Amino acid sequence: MELLSRWFIRDRDNVTDPRVRRAYGQLCGFVGIGLNILLFAGKFFAGTFSGSVAITADAFNNLSDASSNIVSLLGFRLASRPADEGHPYGHGRYEYLAGLFVAVLVCAVGINLILESVTKIIKPSPTAYSALSMAALVLSMLVKFWMAAFNRTLGDRIDSETLIATAQDSKNDVITSGSVLAAALISQTTGFDLDGWAGLGVGVFICISGMGLVRDAISPLLGQAPDPKLVQEIRDRIMSYP
Repeated sequence: MELLSRWFIRDRDNVTDPRVRRAYGQLCGFVGIGLNILLFAGKFFAGTFSGSVAITADAFNNLSDASSNIVSLLGFRLASRPADEGHPYGHGRYEYLAGLFVAVLVCAVGINLILESVTKIIKPSPTAYSALSMAALVLSMLVKFWMAAFNRTLGDRIDSETLIATAQDSKNDVITSGSVLAAALISQTTGFDLDGWAGLGVGVFICISGMGLVRDAISPLLGQAPDPKLVQEIRDRIMSYP
């Protein structure tokens, strides 16, 4: 109940509290872990049953997402630690490190998907798509679309790079599953197996997106200039006093 009560906080002044940020991070983390494990189980079964490397790889993509959620939970927990003698400004940058780790995992998933897809193209194997595999992909797209909106909303509310990176990863998953679904439909209609090519295209897209997330996570750690709106907000707050 405490987590849910903190989630409904609307005052931006309150979300600067490390304990509140930790509560937001925990809520998103636990929701993400549960949903990603369910999606992995469903798509792994569908991919194994149909012999589709793209669906199976997409399933392991969800498993890596669950790992990313665990890393995010750890990042928020460490970032909520109070300031001490060695860290007088607190430990808030752990959030950026967690976001960077998530971004690296995204890139790793993309590279692995590319390798698996190239193997499928060089050494084709039969793919038997079924209504079960199609349903698994459609359901995955709907769930990931909701997760992207959920993480983006809370990420914007507390200005968290980790949650924003997680939201972008969920958007990538929507595109990933959509591309695999499109390839499956075309293969069923034309008889030409596009499974390997679909996986290759999705893998390249994921790698490009992952590199963008790496850049966004590294910039604040290197001393990126603050947002002009934040600077103006601080100035207005200071100048509001006598």
